[in-house]
Formats: sequence, structure tokens, C-alpha cells
Amino acid sequence: MKHLLVALVSVLIGISVGWYFGYTRPVTKGYRVLKEALHITDMPDKQLAEAGAQIRDHMPEFMERMKREDDMTAALALGTVKRLELGNAEGAKKLLLPFIGGYYRRYHAKGGDRDTLARIEEAAQQYPDIAAEVAKKE
Repeated sequence: MKHLLVALVSVLIGISVGWYFGYTRPVTKGYRVLKEALHITDMPDKQLAEAGAQIRDHMPEFMERMKREDDMTAALALGTVKRLELGNAEGAKKLLLPFIGGYYRRYHAKGGDRDTLARIEEAAQQYPDIAAEVAKKE
């Protein structure tokens, strides 16, 4: 009886320690959250770790690209607001339409956001300027 009790206590301690280190540790939690957030179910751990290392290695380039995109967005928004403040709606449209058309042409058949593409298509039915921009060839 004593041996059975010792074995049972050992198993419970082993399960508890395994749960603590395998489930509650911050790194493990972060790893699990990442897999859930990215809906990764079929990627082996080794492949996921390699992908993470590539992302880490290229992070400065990614951040620089993101900064350039933010710079462009801010400049575009500033120019648009200035034109609208001056009552120049046509000038504002000329600034914005190429971005709408460019997005549509680049992504309508290549995995763009379905909601965004649907809103562009809906707007193109209502507004001739958007329809013309979307219909342009690159």
C-alpha cells in the first residue's frame, strides 16, 4: 500500500510540474497564443521556429518599410485635407483615386481583403470617377 501511495504522489507531482513548465510559463503561453492568433494548426514547431527566426532577422527592414508606408499615408492625408480645406474636392479626389484603383487592380484577383474589394466595387457602381479609376490598366 505504501508503494502505491508513493507512486501515486510521484505521478501527481510529475503531472503538476509538467503542467507548470509546459503550460503556464510566459514563453510557452506566448507561443500558444501566437499559434492560435495566426490559426496555425498544421505547421510543425521546428518550421514555426525557423519562420520566427527569419522574421526576427528581417525586423529592421520590415520596420523601415512600415515607416515609409506611414510617411506616405501621412503625406497623402495632409495633402487631401489641405485641398478639402481650400474647397478643392476635385484635387482631393485626384490624390485619392489612384490608391483606390491601384489597390483594386493589384488585389482583386490575388487575395485582397474581400470586404474592401466589395466596397470598392459598390462605390464604382455609384461613382463614375471610381469606376474609371478601377477600370484603368496598369
